[in-house]
Amino acid sequence: MFGLGLKKRNKTDLRDTPIPEGHHLLEVNDLKMYFHTQDGVVKAVNGVSYTLDRGETLGVVGESGSGKSVTSLTIMGLIDMPPGKVEGGDVLYRGKSLINMSEAELESVRGNDIAMIFQDPMTSLNPVYTIGRQLSEGMRLHKGLSKKEALDRSVELLRMVGIPNAEQRVKEYPHEFSGGMRQRVMIAMALACEPDILIADEPTTALDVTIQAQIIELMQELQHKNGNAIIMITHDLGVVADIADKIMVMYAGSPVEFGSALEIFYEPMHPYTWGLNRSIPKQVQDEKKPLTPIKGNPPSLVDLPDGCPFSPRCPYATDLCRTQKPPTHVTKTGHYSKCHYSNDEQFVQANAPKTNRVKPGDIVPERGVDA
Repeated sequence: MFGLGLKKRNKTDLRDTPIPEGHHLLEVNDLKMYFHTQDGVVKAVNGVSYTLDRGETLGVVGESGSGKSVTSLTIMGLIDMPPGKVEGGDVLYRGKSLINMSEAELESVRGNDIAMIFQDPMTSLNPVYTIGRQLSEGMRLHKGLSKKEALDRSVELLRMVGIPNAEQRVKEYPHEFSGGMRQRVMIAMALACEPDILIADEPTTALDVTIQAQIIELMQELQHKNGNAIIMITHDLGVVADIADKIMVMYAGSPVEFGSALEIFYEPMHPYTWGLNRSIPKQVQDEKKPLTPIKGNPPSLVDLPDGCPFSPRCPYATDLCRTQKPPTHVTKTGHYSKCHYSNDEQFVQANAPKTNRVKPGDIVPERGVDA
């Protein structure tokens, strides 16, 4: 992120390439990214698969260490290898493998066709260059803009993400911005070239609730205008509740449940997803109640349990769960869950939590009025 040496613009833009018949905008096929360390092999990403089309939003949800960010960094080609190594699978963008691209080819894709809002703006911004110079780099490199054109566009982008006095702030350095302001700069940088796919890694973590809503609304507006796809990475199911078309729930490096947003919220099948749902604070409640946490800690990715990786923390785990890997149960709609008991309708109905969120299309009664 710190190098600002501009190279000759690569005129090849994969966005101009039509998506081959039978393919999607982005296809992640059984991706495996392992890290070879002195302590052993860390299976950070272990069998992730999904597809994404233009205009779609995918929410990727899970606790810290579940493999959410590493999956996206692998897509972007930003994992150091070694110690990282792609042990299997592939990532196709418009039918072309990103895994097999050269570094020069990836440079023409990163920031232009696929852009990422990084989680930590303090380590992603260069402290010795102005905000304007850093915002301008991608536009000069990928779009061929002049220095003045790129600077004018940088001012426009800062205004777009809600930074006041943009003409002056564009001349300032990262240390002169608050944490929330730096996060907004990173969002502006990712949006600069109007990418085909926007990967947002906890994009609203450092922002207050009001600004969170503004940023999410901005991303949705740009998606509606440009038709781009969004991958929203978060540990909070509530963040993706209203914006995601489909949600992938990850645990210990692997997806444990995948489905439409409606299915994940109103028809969840995996006990881990149930735990995430229960941990969402209720918007309105008449009495004070403690939040319901998921007890225990995620397992070591070097030494995963023999059976289901969630079994040590699962309140419903049996000897079968502790000794055998769970099968993948898939419904007719493509909603799937990796749990031994997901196909037991009686078990799911008896234990799945009832969400407090209003289902789209339902009429919300006023408080104090009988429904």
